Amino acid sequence: MDDLRYAVGGSPIDHSLSPLLFNLVLSHLQANDVLSPRMHHSAAIIETKQIDELLGWAYIEHDLHQPIWQPAKQRLKAFQSRLNAMVSETVHQESNPSLAPILESPRRTVKASKLPTRTSDNEVWLNLTAPLKHQLKSMAFTQIDESLDVLSVNTLRYADQGWYCATTDGFGVVHVAHHFGIDVGNEAILGIHGGGGAARSIASAWMKSGGRVASLGGKRQLPATLVNFKHQTNTEFDLIIDAEGTLDEPPESKFILHPNYTGMDGTLEQRFDRLSLQNHQIDGRWMLAAQHLESWRCLWTPSLAEHLPSLEQLMTWMTIFEHQLDEN
Repeated sequence: MDDLRYAVGGSPIDHSLSPLLFNLVLSHLQANDVLSPRMHHSAAIIETKQIDELLGWAYIEHDLHQPIWQPAKQRLKAFQSRLNAMVSETVHQESNPSLAPILESPRRTVKASKLPTRTSDNEVWLNLTAPLKHQLKSMAFTQIDESLDVLSVNTLRYADQGWYCATTDGFGVVHVAHHFGIDVGNEAILGIHGGGGAARSIASAWMKSGGRVASLGGKRQLPATLVNFKHQTNTEFDLIIDAEGTLDEPPESKFILHPNYTGMDGTLEQRFDRLSLQNHQIDGRWMLAAQHLESWRCLWTPSLAEHLPSLEQLMTWMTIFEHQLDEN
């Protein structure tokens, strides 16, 4: 592969850590001689509420709709060289022991036979966030899972003159749940507030993994086909996800995950404490990192799945990098 372009699109997007995750995983694979260190790559953030604008960038790269990347406080394109240098140092750091998994997550099965047998030249990889996940409905896109069926596409790959799509939010959450000690396949109970693209992906993956899903309401609620449990007043949930960020009084649960992550401050040790598996509140960075790894594993480079970093490694590197940016 001689040229690889990556972008994440949505609105708002200037805070997104997905470009950092992309560069961290890529640098790890290059450092371990899995991908060529001479491969040219680029990353961008596209501020848009229309999927056509993001797809337009994929066909013809341009500088439109690219805001200041807030983690670096400058445009991502101008920061790319420094980003590469910082990332290449970060990926040699050992994972923080406090982030080690309690349970290993099972891997899902996808329709890999539909994908190109090898990574081709000049590929484009995309991640989508709100409000783009439900906008992709064209039959020109080959789905490797149920992404189009549940109207929740968050990962795209353009290769060999064709488009391929997947949904990774759901199995990212399943991965995080096992990481924190929740055995989803043992009928673990998940409560979801909201019914948007991420919520539908999560509900579908949780049920496919053997768990039970209850709707906790919201502006948009889950369709009946993605609910298989009706909670009672005495129900203790294994995990609750506030997909809309408006759940004032959540029912009793072992863990609560907030997909929308905010800025993190404090010393490096304080940041790792905040991300510790001992916390009742699960930072949204866990979901982000897990779904990003799932994008590599199931759609972008399934043949390299065994070479990807672990979730705790990626979380460690992201935390170190964010701290370094704040210190400079």
